[in-house]
Amino acid sequence: MRRGSILRYRIGADNVRIVVITVDHYNPLHGLVAPLRDRAAPDPAPVFLVPLGRPDWPTPAVIDLSRLRPLDPSAITGSAGQLSEATLRAVSAAVRAYLGPID
Repeated sequence: MRRGSILRYRIGADNVRIVVITVDHYNPLHGLVAPLRDRAAPDPAPVFLVPLGRPDWPTPAVIDLSRLRPLDPSAITGSAGQLSEATLRAVSAAVRAYLGPID
């Protein structure tokens, strides 16, 4: 697993998709994740919503940074994709604007 991985994830009885926001080489199963919402971003989008384009996801979707949570490795049910480099840069910029630097 790496930063930008899109995973299938179980939260209680719900199956959702999440995006790995932070993870490091020495602790690959511990980091922060944010839910992937299947909806288009409003215009203008608040800083905590990062829109995904076609290279990342086939339908309109956003990463919701206002719902960050710690990664629970036991809740992962599968892989669903990987963000593009351009979207990873947008996520980094949004995290810095919303939470402050994490790198």
